[in-house]
Amino acid sequence: MHQRQGWANKLRNFLRHVYVERQIYIRSHGHVQFISLSPLTQTAFAAIAFVFLSWIAFASVNVVFKEQIIASKDQRYIKMQGAYEERLAQLQGAYDELNGQLVITEERFLATTRQLEEKHKQLATLMSQRQTARSQLETMRRRYAATVNGTTAAADEGNTVLMRVDSATEGPDIAHITARPARTADLEPFVIDNGEGIDFADLAGSVGSDNLIVSAIDTRLAHLDTAQQSLINNVEEVTDRRVRELKSIISMTKVVNPEEMLERTAENGGNAQGGPFIDLADIEALAGGDDESAFAKQLFRISQNLKKMADLEDSIAKMPLASPLVNYRKTSSYGSRRDPFNGRMAFHSGEDMAASYGTTVYAPATGVVTYAGWKGGYGRIVEIDHGNGFRTRYGHLGKISVKTGQEIAFREVLGKVGSSGRSSGPHLHYEVWFDGIVRNPSKFIEAGNYVFAKQG
Repeated sequence: MHQRQGWANKLRNFLRHVYVERQIYIRSHGHVQFISLSPLTQTAFAAIAFVFLSWIAFASVNVVFKEQIIASKDQRYIKMQGAYEERLAQLQGAYDELNGQLVITEERFLATTRQLEEKHKQLATLMSQRQTARSQLETMRRRYAATVNGTTAAADEGNTVLMRVDSATEGPDIAHITARPARTADLEPFVIDNGEGIDFADLAGSVGSDNLIVSAIDTRLAHLDTAQQSLINNVEEVTDRRVRELKSIISMTKVVNPEEMLERTAENGGNAQGGPFIDLADIEALAGGDDESAFAKQLFRISQNLKKMADLEDSIAKMPLASPLVNYRKTSSYGSRRDPFNGRMAFHSGEDMAASYGTTVYAPATGVVTYAGWKGGYGRIVEIDHGNGFRTRYGHLGKISVKTGQEIAFREVLGKVGSSGRSSGPHLHYEVWFDGIVRNPSKFIEAGNYVFAKQG
């Protein structure tokens, strides 16, 4: 601060020394007047004079050298214009060369690309249909995973829908085969590698022969056609395998064969249809052996498989395959057993799942509550009609969370484990009925283990 004041004082003293106060006297009509010029006023006049003289000097130099400056700018402009015209001529030459080369193969190229585009649209429709067919069970898987993990959101990591049979090779229909599916990863994704696009400008600049350009285009189109055919073959193989797997899942319950289940689903409004449009008017084309007709027939077969796959998945979604409890200990199986109260042999119509008081009981499938209340030896009980002839019962509940007539979603909470009614301890008595006959619940839970499974 003191240093700044020191410099200001020095500057002020310098200006006072150089620009001392001066007076200008003016005599008029015998009278004398004077004007006093302070150092500050003199400094201001000096600054104005300096700026004025500088502007005059700059203007003079600009006028003197104006022609040279304009000539220099014109010269640069001419050079830029020449370079631009040269570049434009090069581009025009490249374009003319490319245009001449494209004319040679235009018709054949357009015909081929139209065929590829049409196939691509059909493949895209198939992929959309396949995704629609998978969506229902995928939603059920996520809900099941959420209940297993104790969360309200679906857990995508570590859980998957497992429906793959031991062999995917061609063989007899396994609609009545009850062999268990192998626990393997989900079906491989459908991928088509389009690679890099066709760079026609690069072809024009680097390939000097028309024949080489045509060959490059043909090679690229052939690669795309091969990739599409590989994709459609993969889709057909996977859909065939998926249909067999879904049939195997239904057969594991040992209560109904898949074809009968499909008929029941169709009768209950589940016969939804869709898929790509394949014109059947041209009978000769479909009966022929050329590549295009073979591709169309293959698409038709896949479309039928996708429809059947969607119907099978819809049928499975309506079956009580999930376990009503997440963690439990089986204390009594379905069938003959010694009664725990009187010691006599008796028929046990369900499966007893021991769990602690208050354990959450979940719905194994969608349905409608047909009874919720107290019923004799069952104690507090909930009965659900799932449609297609399936009903389930949940006995000895400690608490009921639903009411009669209520529509139930998959994995919705039905109540809590208790020991009401004729019970020796906290557990859930779980029954599965089909067409009015009580069935073995363990078969359904076992089949469900191959639909909903935890990995790792």
